[in-house]
Amino acid sequence: MLTKDGVHGIMTPLVTPFTEREDLDEAAFRREVGLMLDLGVHGLVVGGSTGEGHALTPEELGRLTIVAASEARGNVPVVAGVITTCTRDAVRRGRVAKEAGADGLMVTPIIYQVPSDDGLFDYYDRIWREVGLPLIIYNVVPRVPVSPRLLRRLVSIEGLVGIKESIGGNLDTLSEMVRTVGDKISVTWAQDPLLFAGFALGATGSISGINAVLPQLSLDLWHAVERNDLNTARKIHYRMLPVAQAMGLDNWPARVKELVNLQGRNVGPARRPFIPVTEEERERMRAALAEAGAPLGVSS
Repeated sequence: MLTKDGVHGIMTPLVTPFTEREDLDEAAFRREVGLMLDLGVHGLVVGGSTGEGHALTPEELGRLTIVAASEARGNVPVVAGVITTCTRDAVRRGRVAKEAGADGLMVTPIIYQVPSDDGLFDYYDRIWREVGLPLIIYNVVPRVPVSPRLLRRLVSIEGLVGIKESIGGNLDTLSEMVRTVGDKISVTWAQDPLLFAGFALGATGSISGINAVLPQLSLDLWHAVERNDLNTARKIHYRMLPVAQAMGLDNWPARVKELVNLQGRNVGPARRPFIPVTEEERERMRAALAEAGAPLGVSS
């Protein structure tokens, strides 16, 4: 099972390729998994934000998890994303992922409504007790943030092994989490334009969208910080920055997929209501990828 030490380095949140009819494109997904494994990423995450987990059925999440686990063959952990609105559905999705071979779950706070801190504690505690897979909290819902204070309570849950500190927090909360609970769980960082800063502050790795767009540079950045080569890390950061900025926030799944498609890795469209980017946006993305030194192919 996934442990604290297994949540480290560059864990890629995989995109979910779709056909033009918005059905799963399993062959393209296998290609993405194979690419990441060949590059040497430290883990695979299925059905996170980058994988449009909000738009996947439990059955689709299960199928993608089966494919990723079969390709990984136990060499790296496979984590399934849970993005939903209630405990009951989160448990259902977690059980499907467990049956499919997931090593752990990456779970957002509930979306849409705002629970109390006691409700959030109960949410994660019940998922652990009813599914039995190790948990990574995905702190990505600004209206329902997992604060450092709440996290200090949540680490009492036996199955909690990590947190992905994303836009539900900031560098300040990341620092506080590393300082106060970094000895108990893995504290990873996932704000794309600021990976270098998070690594320098002690984040144990990244499960960030840019890892799927620029996997080699993400690995290069991580390894540079690991060996304390901050000059090299800084140079890589500035190569990656225009791409991270091009990802933006609005229409995010479509932007991410366009950046992947522009590199010749055909992962298709995002599921609507996320619509194709404009030609002006596409040209800015091409320029950003060229500045990063990424290979440019043909957009799907």
